[in-house]
Amino acid sequence: MNDEEAVPRREVRRSSAVLIALIATVVLVVIVALVVVFTREGAQSYPADSPEGVVQRYAQAVVDGDIDQALGHLVPEDAEDCDRLETSGADHRITLVRTSDRGDTARVEVIVTEVIGGGLFGPDEYQSDAVFALTRVDGLWKLDVVPWQFVICAESGMP
Repeated sequence: MNDEEAVPRREVRRSSAVLIALIATVVLVVIVALVVVFTREGAQSYPADSPEGVVQRYAQAVVDGDIDQALGHLVPEDAEDCDRLETSGADHRITLVRTSDRGDTARVEVIVTEVIGGGLFGPDEYQSDAVFALTRVDGLWKLDVVPWQFVICAESGMP
């Protein structure tokens, strides 16, 4: 073999090694991405006795149409005087923004996302800022004020 044939063979080997390394890197990135997607946790669940947990459970009960469960999270006066409304059945998501706890009262600020319809380009989403206000009653957090999207009682002092 002469020197002229040796140079192209080295270049071919080098090109093959680079190509193999590139393919291996792409395969590794795809595997890592799949592992992340399939092992990530769902929505965070907050402790039931926290303001965030009360909001989370109340909102889920309303979305599920379980009004009896939802009533258990309201201050007793509102729950007792509740003239029940039909829930909209709309698809809502809540994103926690911040919680302010001041001893016996708390505010849970959220972003409410409502998914509407399924138009030509997919469903529309509407987002709004909202606040849940809570009061501690007999050591338990109860809802005083809920956003309009989650109102279940007519004329109960709820906005």
